[in-house]
Amino acid sequence: MDSYLVCYDISNPKRLRKVARTCEDFGYRKQLSVFLVRVSATDFVRLRSRLYDIIDLSEDQVLFIPLTESGLQRMEAIGRPTDDYDRNDVVMIL
Repeated sequence: MDSYLVCYDISNPKRLRKVARTCEDFGYRKQLSVFLVRVSATDFVRLRSRLYDIIDLSEDQVLFIPLTESGLQRMEAIGRPTDDYDRNDVVMIL
């Protein structure tokens, strides 16, 4: 399983909701437009493909930022604390 931060900037509210729902299928919301996803290589391709079909390539942007396991272990939060599941849970998409 690989871990990614998925961050997006979507200009249309309808597409924004679709992108958020798609990301919820694969991971956990960390901030309004930021998700932590842990996926297999196959599921990563599925996620990218679904998002590609939703967004307007000339107006929107989705970033996939790979995370290392050591980086996840050192994750910190200022303000609202990071949830315990962020470091341990696995998302299974069937």
